Amino acid sequence: MAEVGLAYVLLHQVFPSENTECLLEGLQRMFHHMGGVPKTIRFNNLTPAVKKIRAKGERELTETFDRFVLHYGFAYEFCNPGKGNEKGHVEAMVKYVRNNFLLPENTILDLDQFNTNLWILAEEDRNRPHYEKDNLQAELYEEDKANWLILPEKEFDCAFYQGVRADKYGMITLDKKQYSTSPRFAKQKVSIRFTYNTVFILNSNHEVIVKHSRLYGIRRKSMIWQPYLELLSKRPRAIKYSNVYEKFPVIWSEYLSDCTEEEQKDALRLLGKLLKNDDFSLLNEALQTASIHGHPSVDQIKHCFYSLLNQNTSHRAIMPNLPIPKVPDISRGLSHYDSFFQKEGTVGE
Repeated sequence: MAEVGLAYVLLHQVFPSENTECLLEGLQRMFHHMGGVPKTIRFNNLTPAVKKIRAKGERELTETFDRFVLHYGFAYEFCNPGKGNEKGHVEAMVKYVRNNFLLPENTILDLDQFNTNLWILAEEDRNRPHYEKDNLQAELYEEDKANWLILPEKEFDCAFYQGVRADKYGMITLDKKQYSTSPRFAKQKVSIRFTYNTVFILNSNHEVIVKHSRLYGIRRKSMIWQPYLELLSKRPRAIKYSNVYEKFPVIWSEYLSDCTEEEQKDALRLLGKLLKNDDFSLLNEALQTASIHGHPSVDQIKHCFYSLLNQNTSHRAIMPNLPIPKVPDISRGLSHYDSFFQKEGTVGE
């Protein structure tokens, strides 16, 4: 979590990690939300900002954090190592944020929306008396704004660049997480541009090959199949000799091995159209359903896929608003037809 505690305002944002990208993105968001930059900011000795602590309290900053400081022009102070008494106010603010905004435990489905709500909650929280003064914190906050630095014309680019070599599958590794490129770049050098939430794979001309959402937590690999499927659909004969063939689910590799060349082309195009990242679950089920009566066509697989996709859709029955005459009960013979020719009041006479 990134947070800025000013004299009369407490802003906070939630991020998936404590890396440099998240720290700078959080600070930059706060500056632009506030409309200014505090003249001095005090930090703990966090790794994304401090590369090394030298003698007499000197700090060697990380290169990116140093450029960020120069871009926004604020002065920085760091707490002394092991001096918990120097950051008691900071720890108290962290506790306040946790108790008032993050408890009970939140289930976050959309992190951006959650952070947008945190801006609203923080601004509402200003409308309370200061713990030492009689004024509302909102009033003191407006007075404090006069001492802020003016925002620079452009935002800081909170992105990092790195050159890497893809493996035989065209996969690259960043922070022990794997990201796909394209089979064209297997064992080739590529560049990556990454922010706190995205990873762009770039070719030698700095053109985007593919874009990934950055991985955090237990998930280890992000696979975007479209570049692989597009190339294989043009040269299906090479599919058995491609390293990426090993990445297919068994049910699909077996199906493709039984297809003619034209069927392989159609099947790979279908996968390229329907596959979302590396989630084969619904496509696997569609292929299994379509294969009940033997080797299915691509159209049969497509039909099963959309049937499964829409299986929870309810359809309201159409009830025609038409008058329906009452029909006599069924009986043997032709005598029951006589009732249609009887005049009213003569039945049974």
